[in-house]
Amino acid sequence: MLVQRISAWSITICGLALAACIAGCSVEANPTAGVRGNTHGGAVIVAPRCTDERIVAVQVADLDGPVRWRVEGGGEASTRVFLVGREPPLMRQTDQLEGPLDPHRAYVATIEYAGALADVDVEFHVSSLSTGRVITADGEQVATTAFADEADLECIGGWIWVFGGIALALVVGVVVALAVGLWVVVRVVRTAKRQREEGSSPVRPDLSGR
Repeated sequence: MLVQRISAWSITICGLALAACIAGCSVEANPTAGVRGNTHGGAVIVAPRCTDERIVAVQVADLDGPVRWRVEGGGEASTRVFLVGREPPLMRQTDQLEGPLDPHRAYVATIEYAGALADVDVEFHVSSLSTGRVITADGEQVATTAFADEADLECIGGWIWVFGGIALALVVGVVVALAVGLWVVVRVVRTAKRQREEGSSPVRPDLSGR
């Protein structure tokens, strides 16, 4: 019975620690996106999503609102590179691009994600785009390879945090379970010792004559 109680306590403690860590150590997704140019003078939207991120729509609009080009669909099979004006695989154009974008006009590219992930907006001018650099959502220009490498590291880093948190929760649960088990064992030993001492105490004879 005692062993069963210790096992039940250990399982309960490990489970609670694991659940608390998964809830507290989950890393909030932070999608990234950018815009670069191509050899034909067009705009290319780059969205290096993680495996658990799903793109549902991509569009380009003027800063004052009118949509110039938009595609929807994709989901888990959506591509990560979108040539503005061309329909990507497994997606459909809901707003077709009518003529080339004005090189000197300000546009905003928007990537929409499924679930609670926030949309990513990237402001750009076509005249400022190049094939070797990406304009990020922060307005910075970074090398194409560096942009892709940083996005990969963010995806890997999130999983490292999650698995590291799970491992830490398991270790904490095992340590706590061992401490509880040791406390129970010490208590049992002390109880047994006290019972032996009480059983070995000599019984004094009754000399009162009653």
